[in-house]
Amino acid sequence: MGNEGNGHPPAPTPGVPRRFYFREQNGVQRRDHKVRRLAAKVRGALPWLEDADASAVRTWAELELLSTAAFAELRDGGFLTPDKNPRALVGTYTKLRQVQLAVERELGMTPSARMAIRANGTRAAFDLALAANQEETPGR
Repeated sequence: MGNEGNGHPPAPTPGVPRRFYFREQNGVQRRDHKVRRLAAKVRGALPWLEDADASAVRTWAELELLSTAAFAELRDGGFLTPDKNPRALVGTYTKLRQVQLAVERELGMTPSARMAIRANGTRAAFDLALAANQEETPGR
């Protein structure tokens, strides 16, 4: 049936780099620590994030680490197979970045998303109401 649960790594899968598999538990803990550290940096850099955004921030950090590892593999191993066909990892990398961009938009990490946050925020609505009130009563 395979060698699941016996402490041995799974059989290599064609097109999947070995560096994505951590043999020891501390390797998984190291990767999880990187995710937590990166997520904390993002939360510190984006003051509009709330506690409810923690899951999305963690997802973004996971995607960032996976994308970085995939890009490093593509950079080191090349984008093409010996037959001059694109490697399967190119498609995987592209999909990772597309999903990450969608998460970035939801978190307000892109310029257009930040503009939408400002336009729809409660402060923008308050300022608009204040300006309208001041125009209605110029003589007071």
